[in-house]
Amino acid sequence: MTQPNSLKTTQEVSIRVKQIKATIRKLKRQIQKIASEGEVAPPHCHVIRYQTKQNKKIYWYYKLQAIEPIFPRASDNNKKSKYLYLGKAGSEAHIDAVEKVTRRGLIDELERVINSLQESYLDVCFRGETEPDLSGENEGVKDE
Repeated sequence: MTQPNSLKTTQEVSIRVKQIKATIRKLKRQIQKIASEGEVAPPHCHVIRYQTKQNKKIYWYYKLQAIEPIFPRASDNNKKSKYLYLGKAGSEAHIDAVEKVTRRGLIDELERVINSLQESYLDVCFRGETEPDLSGENEGVKDE
């Protein structure tokens, strides 16, 4: 005996909803794991390479650059700068900044994927296929 189409469709929707919610929870755990590995750079920060010339020689240095002043200035902690100077390539400050920016990039991308999945969830739930079940959406995930 075969199932009526309406029952089969409801079951398929239910399975898809569960899969979307499980994937969102998994991605949120990945974000928490990345954040627990070390400090994360502020949003919209990048490591920039720049050069200076002294005595007819060119020297390359690195800085962490933000889109707005967020870093304390070396000369005055009350004022902010868009730049945090890191020094030469391979310095501890340079490598630390690269790791922070890398973690930020990974987290930003995972958050974009989560937003996309949340839109997919709404598509499935509000196209008349089923009622949304928001219980357990944050199951096993701590709020940040």
